[in-house]
Amino acid sequence: MDNDYLQGFSAILGIWPIFLRTALRWVGDDLRIPGVWNADVLEGTQQFPTVVLSHGLSACRFLYSSLCMQLASHGIVVAAVEHKDESAASTFFYENESKYLSGKKSTIIFRTVSATSDTGHQLLVRRRQLDIRASECSRALDFLIGVNEGRCCENLLDPETKILEQLKGRLDLETASLMGHSFGGATTLVTAAKDDRFKQLIVLDSWLFGLKNEENMPKVLAKVPKLFLNADYFQLDLKGNLDIMRKLVSPTDSKFTVKKSTHEQFCDSPNIIGLRLNRDKPRIDGNLGLRINTHIVLRYLKERLGNMIYVDQLTAEIFYKSYLFQEIQLNGTTGTSCKKMQTT
Repeated sequence: MDNDYLQGFSAILGIWPIFLRTALRWVGDDLRIPGVWNADVLEGTQQFPTVVLSHGLSACRFLYSSLCMQLASHGIVVAAVEHKDESAASTFFYENESKYLSGKKSTIIFRTVSATSDTGHQLLVRRRQLDIRASECSRALDFLIGVNEGRCCENLLDPETKILEQLKGRLDLETASLMGHSFGGATTLVTAAKDDRFKQLIVLDSWLFGLKNEENMPKVLAKVPKLFLNADYFQLDLKGNLDIMRKLVSPTDSKFTVKKSTHEQFCDSPNIIGLRLNRDKPRIDGNLGLRINTHIVLRYLKERLGNMIYVDQLTAEIFYKSYLFQEIQLNGTTGTSCKKMQTT
């Protein structure tokens, strides 16, 4: 996280950058995922299922490292988009090759739109952002098709990597999935309404304000398989959000709500700054919430794609044993029974 991202997240959190920098240094040694940078692609001829990820409002491409890593560990290639619609905490691009060679980035900062401002203005801004985001998700799939066909462009983030070349012919894009969190959840729906190449949608605790006046979208998306995975408190606190969601849910779609979970338990922020939302309510542990959400996503993809998703029995047993152990610990603080949590 360079200074631009640090400034962006600090502004969104309403704290001085020095406090966030101190927090990152304090927990820095513990911020690890079991992954290897630039490891070679697994040898063989099998194709990997592919997911395009759209981040939420005020997030960025690397704020979902835990979720992406978990999916990758089961044989899934995840392409995390960083949107340029002023909804990311910060992002950048290079205007031309000379500026790239000189390291002069053009930064796009987060645009604040007051929730108490004129509703029509906010709706107009959000709808324009969704259109940009949808275009970027489709461009991400175009890029992956090029990679699969051996048409690779230069990777400006890491010019030395050979990963893109190694992925030639290894991506299964006939079953491509689109996944998004919060504002990214709305992005998945807008994208799929325009681009039928995405065969299933994973809608994570979606914020659907920008779709409140979409009358034709439910019909367009009726035949697209979807997983709606919600956090308990976020949906209860958002007035009117579930009403919009009900119009977009088809009878055959999968629908889950994880009780006592919060909106942030889909991304990495609980591991950096802890759980900040719904402090006045009993909440499940941040890592437990992330593992439950990840498991539901994996189970859905397994149901949709079959043996392409690698989930061995030992992994499932480890998950459930750990899940039960932590849930027993929660019993003493929240009064929630294991049986009830497993059912929900």
